[in-house]
Amino acid sequence: MKKKQLSALVAIALISIGGGHDTVYAAHDENLNEYTLDDVVVSAERTKDQFGDTITEQSYYRTGGDVKVITREEIEKRHYLDLTEAIKRIPGITFQNPGYRGGEYGYEFYNNGISINGDTRVIILIDGRRVDNLTSTRVGDTSTSGTKSTGVNLDQMLGIESVDKIEVIKGPGASVYGPDATGGVINIITRKGGEKQRGTLDLSTGAWHKHNYALTLSGNAFSPHDLRYFFTASRNMSGDTKFVDGESGITGTLGGSEFKEDALNIRLDKKLGDKQNLKLWYNFKQGKDGYPIATPAQKYWNESDWNRIIFNAAVGQLDANNAIKGAIDPNDHIWKPERTLAGATRNPGYRNLFALDGQVYRSFSRFKNNDWELTWTFHKENGMESFVRLYDQNHRYANRDYYRWRLGNKSATDLANEYHAAFPHGATNEQLQEWIRENLAPFPGGDQNRVKEWLAKTGGTAKEPTSWQEERNRGVQVQYAKALGKNDVIASLTYDRAKNFSKSLRNNGTVRQSHTTRSSILGYVQDKIHVSDKFDITPALRYSYYSSYESTTTGDAVQGKGKSHLITPALNLQYTFDYSTSLYFGWTKIYRPLRQGDYTEVNGVFNTPLEDERGNVWTIGVQKEFSERTSAAVHYDWTRMSNAVATLPIWDGTEFSSTAVNAREDKKSFNLTFDHKFNKHVTMSASYSHMLDKWSAKSGWILDPNWGYQGGHDINTQINRLRPANHYALNLSYEKGRLYTGLLANWYTGASRNAFTSSRFLILDWNLNYEVTKDLTAYMVINNLTNQGYETSFNSWTGLGGAAMPGRSWMIGARYNF
Repeated sequence: MKKKQLSALVAIALISIGGGHDTVYAAHDENLNEYTLDDVVVSAERTKDQFGDTITEQSYYRTGGDVKVITREEIEKRHYLDLTEAIKRIPGITFQNPGYRGGEYGYEFYNNGISINGDTRVIILIDGRRVDNLTSTRVGDTSTSGTKSTGVNLDQMLGIESVDKIEVIKGPGASVYGPDATGGVINIITRKGGEKQRGTLDLSTGAWHKHNYALTLSGNAFSPHDLRYFFTASRNMSGDTKFVDGESGITGTLGGSEFKEDALNIRLDKKLGDKQNLKLWYNFKQGKDGYPIATPAQKYWNESDWNRIIFNAAVGQLDANNAIKGAIDPNDHIWKPERTLAGATRNPGYRNLFALDGQVYRSFSRFKNNDWELTWTFHKENGMESFVRLYDQNHRYANRDYYRWRLGNKSATDLANEYHAAFPHGATNEQLQEWIRENLAPFPGGDQNRVKEWLAKTGGTAKEPTSWQEERNRGVQVQYAKALGKNDVIASLTYDRAKNFSKSLRNNGTVRQSHTTRSSILGYVQDKIHVSDKFDITPALRYSYYSSYESTTTGDAVQGKGKSHLITPALNLQYTFDYSTSLYFGWTKIYRPLRQGDYTEVNGVFNTPLEDERGNVWTIGVQKEFSERTSAAVHYDWTRMSNAVATLPIWDGTEFSSTAVNAREDKKSFNLTFDHKFNKHVTMSASYSHMLDKWSAKSGWILDPNWGYQGGHDINTQINRLRPANHYALNLSYEKGRLYTGLLANWYTGASRNAFTSSRFLILDWNLNYEVTKDLTAYMVINNLTNQGYETSFNSWTGLGGAAMPGRSWMIGARYNF
């Protein structure tokens, strides 16, 4: 009772102090009180516009909504190692990845999934340019909520040293970037050179054999305002991640979660005049990451349970309830397999088999990105830019997933038939143990000689990739912006040609190849009408055209819908009452074309092809600046999708089959944020986020009772329990003289015990900076300070705790400016 009361008091306290702290950093002359963002002059004392939104290089795109900005100053003071670390303190942001770099390409819940207010339809941008690929198949058909990400792994895009700011825009305020930005947009703004020559060297090392090296050089190559350059090169590497098993409390090692990644970024900005400039940007990043799929279940991490799990998965289930007990009963001498069992629900601890990938075979994923962009800005007016942009984005992926826990190319059916032939009347316990030793993989944590023998039998460790994939985007964007009295008009047109080439080597020796292309034309027109100094109205129209998929495939049919197009409107309002209180309202028509990974088959249970996702999003919010030290904001959005795509286990008349269907979705979310500066040394920001989905299923649906909760027939209960209901964040910082320290607390509550190992998790991250000299800073970072075992997502295949996040880790380092 006391524990519940304490939790309630903490919740009330966090709500009462409320969200995301926005600071703005820019290189500026120490003798001046202002700096410039392109042609916009910003006072150093006023870094927000009249509506309370932080000003950045691309503020003119925004048309209202909840906007949070991570600045370069914060990135350097908090020493974020990657993009996901940087934005996890934003209210409403949730990461649905298991917490490591690698993973299985092609499956959403194994990778870096990001949601904003519960919606994974999030657009990722670099300098305002979309980086997703329409033909990507790296996000598969495993979503149970119907919300689909763009297939972008955020941490693989570019190194954190090349990032100047990160804008997170929620809701229709980001509709300029696409009618499918249902959840919102994450816009990464890259760094460019300043007027002065500058360099930095950042070196750090820490837990799990983590090492980070980063070098940056920037400045002006010739005369002032002539040619600015920015260059950075970095390497990040780590050994296997440790995690805390939420069920047992045991700290384990996630075998195969090591990674090594290199990044290089070059940006050149040539000023051609007061309103013209040329930008050339090149980005390279590559990595070899481990290939774990799930964290091992520690309570089943023993040889007895391993044999039970692997036998059930390969052949069938034990008679006399042995499979349910989770142990082999030596008094039960007859084993009678009945049917193949896979997944945590039917075979508890099933995910332990995946440990073979990481701990034994050391399977891996590789990626290599080569991106360039050339942009000629030929006019600037009122902070708006007119430009022509050419870009080429080439991303290559390869992986080796060996996962060999049975000999040869035998299927589960083959093994079952062999077992039945060998023991038509059932096997004794001794016979079974011998059969397992001869046919199935040994326990990875047991006799290492047996493990080595198994490796020899199955071809040894993974060395060469078995699947390759190349995604390429080439395109051109033209934008023209003009101020006409009280009207700021922006019109843009983008042509993008997306390609995907994939090849995979299958177990039977055959090769499957696929070459898929799809083109799109996206047009956008908005008119920001400055009705008065206090009131803006921004109507907009977007035209979206998507060609049919052009494909040549061997082995399987390429899925996807044909040609489609639609005009979608949007309307956004911003009003400030007294320059301290502002209100925004937004509405946009959502249109998201089907992608190949949205469904497993063209015709589902009801023999009806899927339709493109459509719907509406409304958002409303209030921002209040009580004083120069204190501000607060409330944000609410409401999404209604008429035919959102969901993949659900539905009874098809003979069995429960994973089937993609169009369903109605009604999602609501609420964010409360509060910022306060206690004095010149101590600042605080806090937030609370809550979201709720309601799905309307078609009549006649029957869901697999083993898949969900409360008998399996309540879709809404199942969807909402796949994430914590509430997210509180508290961000504290202290700065005095040479010392800076910060503490970030993320508290998740309302988590279902059917999907999570605890109903609440409190995660603490802490860092400390000390300026040894003017140019040398020493620092320490500790993530997950209390070594909390926790998860932020659930999947029935891997089971409770299968996506355990990393345990406590630390880094110490130094940053030198020259």
